[in-house]
Amino acid sequence: MVRGGANSQYEDKGDNADQCGQERWQLEPGFSERGNINFGGQLVVKPAIVLLPTNREHISQKPRMSSFTIAVSSCALFKPEDGDTGVYRDKGAAFPFVQALQMVNQHLEDQSQAPENRFKIVLITTNGQDMAWLNKSEYNLNIAQICKVTKEKTVLDHLKDIKPILYLSTNQQNVREAINAGYGAATMFQGKYLEQSNEMLRVAFDGDGVLFSDESERVFKEQGLEGFIQNERTLEDTLLELGPLKDFAGALVNFQLLQQNCPIRTYLITSRGTNSPGIRALKTLQKNLEINEAVFLSGAPKEPVLMAINPHIFFDDKMEHVQEARNNMVIAAHVPFGVRNE
Repeated sequence: MVRGGANSQYEDKGDNADQCGQERWQLEPGFSERGNINFGGQLVVKPAIVLLPTNREHISQKPRMSSFTIAVSSCALFKPEDGDTGVYRDKGAAFPFVQALQMVNQHLEDQSQAPENRFKIVLITTNGQDMAWLNKSEYNLNIAQICKVTKEKTVLDHLKDIKPILYLSTNQQNVREAINAGYGAATMFQGKYLEQSNEMLRVAFDGDGVLFSDESERVFKEQGLEGFIQNERTLEDTLLELGPLKDFAGALVNFQLLQQNCPIRTYLITSRGTNSPGIRALKTLQKNLEINEAVFLSGAPKEPVLMAINPHIFFDDKMEHVQEARNNMVIAAHVPFGVRNE
């Protein structure tokens, strides 16, 4: 059993994985296993299993995507300057994420990838501000397009035109409308967050209701924990349907397949355990998505792991998890999808 892995932000201490008290799965080719998560020599979660892809041969259908548009509202990218609620020029919650996207674009350009293989950043202004100053500012942002929301042209109208794989805003109603229209979208929240590094784009996803559909969450709501576990055991070999952020996750995989030493790292942070619910999720990842590290927490808190990863953005469909992450200065976004948000 291989422990650790290249570019891991965790430090593996000892052979504690076998002491988790969970039913164990037989790992298929393409994954290795590590034990408890340590960061800086300090144990941050127990128990947990981390699965690391060791190669890409397990992907049955490699993504062939042609659109990499990310739409961000001006109220997510920026926040009001101190003492002035009408001027949005201070860095907002989405700013580190957008900067990291542009770092990936530069890396692609340096490797002479085709121009169409880039993230396209589109800014949607919702506060009536003239944002033409952006590309000339000290922020060094390369905004490909600026869309102004008017009475005649709504946010949804712009989304239909640009067809983004992800839309971020602080306006919960706009995000919910985007989700209902079939777009991957999430609500961001302004606040004070941990400082970010731009050496690697780090994106963390919840599983059910985000990367996966909410089909299992509906079973849990209707039948309780025992019914949920029995359902996952029965359907262990049936892949989960993919969720609202599947296209964005697929774009990240696409860029990882395009280049060596890709500066992108992805994480699944799920409350599922290492028994049948975890096995079904793992098999879905093996067939449909490549996630660099999958953390199965068996109901343990997510925030210690998130603080260790310090992602540019963490997506979860449960507002409680988003708030807990934000309380620990982790940038988190709420995906208002599925039974938890009805």
